[in-house]
Amino acid sequence: MEQMLKEMINKERILVGLQWFILFALFAYDGFSYLPQSSNFALFKSIYYILIFVAFLFVIALQSHKGIIPYQQIGRISWIVQLYVWLYFARLFYDFMIANVEQEIVTNPFAAVFLYANAAIIPFYGLRFFRWDLIDTKRLNLGLLLIFLTMGVVSLNYIFTGKALEYLGSDGRFMGNESMDTIAFGHLGTSITILAITLWHQDDIRLWHKLLSIFAILAGLFISIAAGSRGAIVALIVCVLAYMYLQGHRRTLFIVIPILILVIYLTLPVVNDVLVQYNNHSMERLYNSLYNQEAMTGGVTSNRDILYQQAWEHFTDSPIIGYSFFIKGEYAHNSILESFIGLGIVGGVLFLIIITYALYAVKKLTMLDKRYMFICLLFIQYLCYSIFSRTLSMLPLFWLSMFLVIIYHSKEKSIA
Repeated sequence: MEQMLKEMINKERILVGLQWFILFALFAYDGFSYLPQSSNFALFKSIYYILIFVAFLFVIALQSHKGIIPYQQIGRISWIVQLYVWLYFARLFYDFMIANVEQEIVTNPFAAVFLYANAAIIPFYGLRFFRWDLIDTKRLNLGLLLIFLTMGVVSLNYIFTGKALEYLGSDGRFMGNESMDTIAFGHLGTSITILAITLWHQDDIRLWHKLLSIFAILAGLFISIAAGSRGAIVALIVCVLAYMYLQGHRRTLFIVIPILILVIYLTLPVVNDVLVQYNNHSMERLYNSLYNQEAMTGGVTSNRDILYQQAWEHFTDSPIIGYSFFIKGEYAHNSILESFIGLGIVGGVLFLIIITYALYAVKKLTMLDKRYMFICLLFIQYLCYSIFSRTLSMLPLFWLSMFLVIIYHSKEKSIA
């Protein structure tokens, strides 16, 4: 009996370790886009992906199907998400591997399909085997803050000492994209900021947690600004407003929103002038968006309006089965449009149902426990990210945050 008890304890310890490794590894996915690149980086990423997959297999084996969250417990939304995930995979596979659609996004189509499978399909099934009672959400948030801060510091060091330094002193963020993904880097700053804000307001927070949160907020804001990405700033503003709304400060929003707009409008020229004096043009795109739109390549929308118009035309040409995820080599830069043009009206409607349900779950979760606030805000951030930029196949944290919101919501419903 004693031996059996020891085996159970050891099995649980292994399971806990594997679950923590998988979660932190999945959250660190985006780090590959803004950490320094090297000749061995592709090999490292491949090994990294394989390790996550193997870890999932071990979790499934340890659980022996006892810890799985059944579909009926998650509800019908699970079947809707599953259908959408596989429809997306089918279209992506067809575009890349069969039709060889013209595109300038990736150089290795197989790697893009493989990344999507690792970012969406495997986590969708694998996370259902987790013992979520063994995951302390407060510790998860603190661990994520340390990981994100580490990636941010390493990337900043690379910016100021390496090739990416060029984009801070030249034509906006575009020079930086030669060596790192500056849009993703800006969203890292947004994630750090909102994580630090939510950590500050958690119960039983210690003094060093508060000091770390203050440092993280300043670092996150600096990273978001240094990246020169408007999308990251917009997502940060949306998340802060959503945080106030979810915290119950809804009347205050009517005062905060106009004040925030006024402060940004008045201070942006001053900040930009100061930075330009030091040959730093990181705020230039934000400044031009408001004050000097003629100087922007592609206008204030960066040619998004043209892409949207072309996407709508392709959808009307093939509304049932969809056309493709790509429009003359480009993706739509909008997840809703992408779903409609790539998957037709069925895929588009499925996506709208999924994000509507996830937003409903966000509201319910944050009413139950503040520890869920960061995961919920992260989903809102990456939803904004997907609406203004990127393709869903290259947004691992969008899928992860959405899955976690749905899983946590089902867990709380089952307890209630």
